Amino acid sequence: MAGLRVAEWSRSIAGGYAGRTLHDAGAHVTRLGDPGAPSPRPALRGYLHLGKVDQPGTLADVASLAADIVILELPDAPDEEFLAGFGDAAVVVITPWGLRGPWAGTGRPWSELTIQAESGSLAMRGLPGRPPLMTGSSEGLWVTGTMAAAAAVAAVQGGRAHRLVDAPLLEVTAYATNLFQDVGASITGVSPATPPSRNRLNPSVEPAADGWVGFNLASAQNHEDFVVLIERADWLGDPQMTTHVGRYQRYEEFTAAVRAWTRRHTVAEVVEQASAFRIPCAPVHNGRTILADPHIVDRGFYQPNAHDPGFLEPAPPFLFDGVRPRRDKEPPPGARAVTEAGTEPRAVTEAGTEPRTVTEAGTEAGAEAGAGVPDDALPFAGLRVLDLGTWWVGGFVGTALGALGADVLKVESTRRVDGARLVGPAPATQDHWWEQGAFYLGGNSGKRGVTVDFSVPAGRELLARLIAGADVLIENYSPRVLESAGLDWDAVHQLNPRLVMLRMPAFGLTGPRRSMVGYAQTVEQFSGLCWRTGYPDADPHNPSGPADPMAAANSLFALSSALFTARRTGRGMLVESPLAEAALVMASEQVLAWTSEGALLERLGNRDAVAAPQGVFPTAEPDRWIALTVADDQQWRALATLMDPGRRAGADPELATADGRRARADDLEKRIAAWTAGQEREALVERLLAAGIPAGEARDGRFIHDHPHLAARGFYQLVELPWPGAIPLPLLPVRAASGGWAHRRRPPTLGEHNAEVLGAELGLDETRLAELAADGVIGTVPLGV
Repeated sequence: MAGLRVAEWSRSIAGGYAGRTLHDAGAHVTRLGDPGAPSPRPALRGYLHLGKVDQPGTLADVASLAADIVILELPDAPDEEFLAGFGDAAVVVITPWGLRGPWAGTGRPWSELTIQAESGSLAMRGLPGRPPLMTGSSEGLWVTGTMAAAAAVAAVQGGRAHRLVDAPLLEVTAYATNLFQDVGASITGVSPATPPSRNRLNPSVEPAADGWVGFNLASAQNHEDFVVLIERADWLGDPQMTTHVGRYQRYEEFTAAVRAWTRRHTVAEVVEQASAFRIPCAPVHNGRTILADPHIVDRGFYQPNAHDPGFLEPAPPFLFDGVRPRRDKEPPPGARAVTEAGTEPRAVTEAGTEPRTVTEAGTEAGAEAGAGVPDDALPFAGLRVLDLGTWWVGGFVGTALGALGADVLKVESTRRVDGARLVGPAPATQDHWWEQGAFYLGGNSGKRGVTVDFSVPAGRELLARLIAGADVLIENYSPRVLESAGLDWDAVHQLNPRLVMLRMPAFGLTGPRRSMVGYAQTVEQFSGLCWRTGYPDADPHNPSGPADPMAAANSLFALSSALFTARRTGRGMLVESPLAEAALVMASEQVLAWTSEGALLERLGNRDAVAAPQGVFPTAEPDRWIALTVADDQQWRALATLMDPGRRAGADPELATADGRRARADDLEKRIAAWTAGQEREALVERLLAAGIPAGEARDGRFIHDHPHLAARGFYQLVELPWPGAIPLPLLPVRAASGGWAHRRRPPTLGEHNAEVLGAELGLDETRLAELAADGVIGTVPLGV
C-alpha cells in the first residue's frame, strides 16, 4: 500500500492500531494527537505509533493533510458538515455509539467496561454466584481498530458514495464477544425470564505440574478422546461425561478427574499427549512465558522496537508471499509537518523524488486509488471468491467480501461441512438441524453455497476448475488439508497466476506448531488473553469470542491490501494470516510491560489499572447487574453525592485520589454493592449517567437485537430462513454510512447452488450432476445423516 497517505486522529488503542496496521502494509501515516486522549504506557504508545509522522495540530487540521484515508477516533459523533470537509478520502470514524442513533451525539459517558456490559457479552462471562466478568485485554478496542483499518482499505477501492465508514465500539464489541447468543436464542425461543448462565467451559483452563494448560473440545470425537486421554475410558458412552451439557450435571466429579490427571504432567507433556489425539490444546501463556515458546521463537514474532530496542513488540501479524512486512525505525526521510499554508507532508528520498508504488501501467498507487470507479460502485464488485473458510474466522471474511460486492461461493462437502453448522442450538433429532447452527447463520450471509468433496479425484477436478475462474481463494484449514489434496500455493498459483490466496491456519504455515489444531479458545489460551481475564483470586478464564473476529478482521485487512496491488498488476499473491498471531497482538500489552518494565500483568477482574472504583454491581432484580466506572476525581465526587446526599461530597480525604480509592477497593465495592442492590437497574443507570458517571446495564446477550440503540440503528436484520424461520442476523459491525455494505443474500443451505454454479456456470449437465451426487462428490445432506 506504499503511495497511500493516511491521516490519523486517535485517542486510544482503537485509532492507534488502525494507523499502525495501515503503516505496516506500507501506507504513509501522519498522526495528529488528541491532547485530551488517555496516555497509555510508554511501550504501548511506542508500539502503536512507531514510524508514523507525529505532529501537533487540532482536529480541524486533519482535513488539510489531503490524505487518501482518514482515521478519526472521537468521543462522540461529529456533525455532517465536518465530515463533508474531507473530499474524496475514505474516512473511518470510530466512536462509542456510531454516527447515528438515539445515543449518538448525546455525550453519553462510557468506558470499556460499560461498552462490554451494554454489548451483552458481560452477562454470560464469569462464575455462578459472582459478578459477571469483563475481558482483560481491551479486546473490543483492538478488534475495532483492525476492522477500521480493513474497512479503510476496502473503502478507498470503491466509489465515493461509500467512502464514509461508521465504526462504533458498541456494535463491534457486541459482534466480537457475544458468540451469536441472539441467533441461538431466536431459534430456540428461550424466555428472557430465564437468566443467562455463567459457567466456565469444562474442561477449559486446567492446572498442570508447572503451569496452566487449556483445552477446547470442538467435536464429538474430541469429547470421547478426552476421557481416554485423562485415563477414564470407563466414561466412554456416558453422555454426562462426553457432552458439554452432561458434564455440568456432574461438574465437580469431572473437574476433579481432569485435574488429577493434568497435575501429574507438565504443560509440555499435556500438550504433546493431547496433540497425539488431535485434541485442541495449548499452554496458557503470560507476558513472560510466551517469549520462550518454541513456535514464537521460530517465527520471530516478537521483535525489538526499532526506536527503543529495550522492549519487544509483535511483528505485523500477516505475511505477503511468505515475507513479513518490515518496520522502519523512523518516518520516511524528508517527511515534514503541515505548514501554515497547508502543504501536505511528503516522503522525499535523498534524490529529492517522492517514493511511490508503480504498477505495470506505470501509475502511482496512491493517486489512482478508486480512480475511474463509479461513485456508487462497491469496493469488490466483479470479484469471484472461493470461500473454503470454516467456523467464525472464515465465515466473516467471506461474508464481508460479499457485502463489499464480491460474488462469494461457499465451498463445503457432505463429508466435511463447515463446523459452524454443528454448534447448536437445534438438536440432531430436529429436521435439517445442520441448517440451524447459530455460528453458521450469524457468519455466512451474502454467499452462494456449493458442495465439492476434493478428497476424491472428481472433486479435486471440480475445485481446480473453480479455482481457475476465481479471483480470490480463502481457507483456514490446518495446513495439511489442502497440501494433502495437492492444492498448496504453488499448485494453486500454477492453476491461476492472477489469484490471491488467503490462508488462515491457527498457528501459521511454518514453525513447530504449524500442524496443531486450534480454535478461538485455543489461541486465547496460548496468546495470554486467558491469563488476563478472570477474577484475581481465581483461575485464568477464556474471554470466549474475540480471538476469532480479531483474526478475521486481520485477515480481511491483509487480503484487501493484497487486492489493492493485485487488481492493478494482474499478479496473484499468497497472504498468510495466522489465527494465533492476531490474538497475540490483542494480548501484546503483557509482553510490552514485561520487556520494558519487568511487570508481569495479572488478572484484575472488573477493576482497572487507572480508573477507581470500577466494577459490576447487583440491583434489586435477581441476576440483573450494572457496570460503572469512576474515571476521575470529579466523577468520584458525583458518585459519593449520589450514594450519600447528606454528606459533603467526597469528604473522606483518603478517597480523594484514584490511588487512595484503589487502596480501599474492597471496602468501596462492598459499599457500592449495598447501595445498588436495592435499586431498579434502568433507573439507576440513568441517574449515574445524568451525574456524568459512565454506567451501563449488563444486557442479556440472547436478546441484544432488542437493545434500544442497536435496534434503532438496524444492526440486526430479520431474515427469513428455510428451517429456523425469521431470525435476526447481524450486519457488518463496521460498514459504510451509506448503507451500501449490506448482505444481499441469506446464508446458503448446504449445496443449495450446486446446479446454478456447477451446472449453469461450470457447464455440467444434469446427468453428470446426478452421477456426482450418487458418488457423494456433491450433495445437500451431511454424510451419515
